[in-house]
Amino acid sequence: MIKNISISTFVNIIFSLAFLSIFITFAMFMTYDKQKHELSLQNRYELIAENFLTAFQNQPTSDTLLDLYKKFRVSPVQEREEKLEIIKKAQELTITQTYLGTYRVYKYNEDYYIYVQQFGYNIMLKDARNHRYSMAVIIIGFIISIITFLFLYEILKRKLKPLKILNKQIIEFSNGKKDIKIKCISNDEIGTIAKSFDEAIKTINNQSKSKDLFMRNMMHELKTPITKAMFIAETLDDDKTRENLQKAFKRMDDIIKELATVEKLTSQNTIIYKEVTRFFNIYTKTLEIMMINPENITAKIRDFTFEADSYMFSIALKNLIDNAIKFSPNKNAVINANKEKIEISSLGEPLKNELEYYTEAFSQEEKRSDGFGLGLYIVKTIVNMHGYKLLHKYENGKNYFIIDMTK
Repeated sequence: MIKNISISTFVNIIFSLAFLSIFITFAMFMTYDKQKHELSLQNRYELIAENFLTAFQNQPTSDTLLDLYKKFRVSPVQEREEKLEIIKKAQELTITQTYLGTYRVYKYNEDYYIYVQQFGYNIMLKDARNHRYSMAVIIIGFIISIITFLFLYEILKRKLKPLKILNKQIIEFSNGKKDIKIKCISNDEIGTIAKSFDEAIKTINNQSKSKDLFMRNMMHELKTPITKAMFIAETLDDDKTRENLQKAFKRMDDIIKELATVEKLTSQNTIIYKEVTRFFNIYTKTLEIMMINPENITAKIRDFTFEADSYMFSIALKNLIDNAIKFSPNKNAVINANKEKIEISSLGEPLKNELEYYTEAFSQEEKRSDGFGLGLYIVKTIVNMHGYKLLHKYENGKNYFIIDMTK
C-alpha cells in the first residue's frame, strides 16, 4: 500500500503524525508537570504543618512562632470572621491526621491556607508565596516547537516542488508534448534527474526529427522510380513478365503507403479531424481505396451515424478487410456493423499469439513476402485515437476482429 502513495502524500502523512505526536507529548508533559506542582505543594504544606505541630508540643513563645512565620513565609489569619469565611467557602484540598494533630489545606481566591489544629492550639496560616500554576512556559515551548515544525515542513515542500513539476512535465511528454524544456533549478539529486531528462528529451526529439526526415526523403525518392517503372512495365509485350513486374511494383507502392501512414500516425503533430458521418459512407470509401471486387466481401451493415475521421477510419477498415481476405483460404471476408461494434470475420487458423503481439509495428506471425507487419499496428492506432477498442476472438474456425464502439 505504501508503494502506491505519492511522495507528497507520504510526507503529509509523516508530518501529520509528527504534529499529532508533538501535541500529545505536550499534553502529557503538561499533565505530568501539573501533578508534580501539586505534589510539591503537598510536601511543602506537610512540612509546614509538622513544624508547627511540633512547636505546639513545646508550648511555643511568640518569638518562636514569628521565626516559623519568617522561615516558611506564611502569615497567620487573625480575624475570626475571615477564618470562618475561608472554612465555609474555600476548596478543601487535603485533610491529614497525625499523632501530633490535624491539618487541612484550603484554596480560596487563588491563595492557599494551612489550618493547623492541636489540643489547646488552633491556627490558620496563609501561604505568602505565589503558587499559581502557570502554563506560560509550556505554551511558549509548544508554540516554538510548532513554528519550527511548520518551518521544516515548508522547507521540505519547497524542496519537493521541483519533483512535482518534473513529474507533471514527464506526464505531458508521455502524452505527446515533445517540445518540453526542463529547467534545472537546483544542484541536488532532483536537479540532476531534471538535467538528465532534459538531455534525454533533446536526444529523442533529434532522433525523431532524423527519422521523419529519413522517412520522407526515402518515400519521395522511391515514389518517382516506382512510378516510372510501372509506366515502363506497361510497354512490355510479354504478358507474364508485365504482370509480374506490375505486381511487384504495386506491392512496393503499397509498402510505401503503409510507411507513410505510420509516419503520419506517429508524428507529434498528428490530428484527427472528426465529423459526423454515416458508416456506409466510410465503407464505400474503403472499397474505393482497396480497389477490389466487392464480391469477396459479404456485408451485413445496419447503417448508423457517428463521429470519425473518414479518411483515417477508412484506412483502418481497409486493413482489417484486406487481412481477412488475404489470410483466408476462400479469400472471402464478412463485415457485420452496427452502432455498437464493427466486426470483420473470415475463415482461417487461430492466431498463435495474443492480439497485442500483432498490433506492435513490424510484427508478423511468420515471414511473408506479402506483408510488412504494419496493418494491425495502423488499425489499433487509429481505433485508439477515436476512443474505441480493437478486440479479437476465434470461434467455429473463424477469426473475428472487432472494433468495440461502446465507451
